[in-house]
Amino acid sequence: MRQATWEYATTLLARLGACTSCGEDLGRTAFARASDLLVRILATAPPGDRHLVCSVTGPPETLIAALHAADTGGTLKLDETEALEFTTVLALGLATESPGGLVIRASAPDRPDCVYGWRLRAYGLDPLTAGEVFDAYCTDVESGDLISPESNVDYCEPPDLGEENPARGHNH
Repeated sequence: MRQATWEYATTLLARLGACTSCGEDLGRTAFARASDLLVRILATAPPGDRHLVCSVTGPPETLIAALHAADTGGTLKLDETEALEFTTVLALGLATESPGGLVIRASAPDRPDCVYGWRLRAYGLDPLTAGEVFDAYCTDVESGDLISPESNVDYCEPPDLGEENPARGHNH
């Protein structure tokens, strides 16, 4: 499944071609942007293990990628294949400006888990409020009914990613 998701997202990125305004390869530019955002997200996350999920909605299906980053005493250990797939799916969402989101859960011993996220918007990430994160985690996807929040979890606003002038998309 992971391999198929990566191959499909990679194919779609490659088909985007060059920007009609500047000639840059849209897929490569989006992948570089997604890589930069991933580094910023991991660098600004609280200490501890991090679990990230990115979903991008588009025809004909929704693509979902997950990435687990283990904190081994201040150093993060990532699975390279997971990181490649995650970055590719994020890049596809950024390049196509498709509806999507990215959430992260940071876990460390002796403190509540911290959950926060962003919407994919305008070639970047738009922070979700703590209330939006809470609503997303406490709503049953199938029925839309409210479910009890998890214990020992803080639903938070994301940290500032340090982007003074976020990148803008290309004109197609």
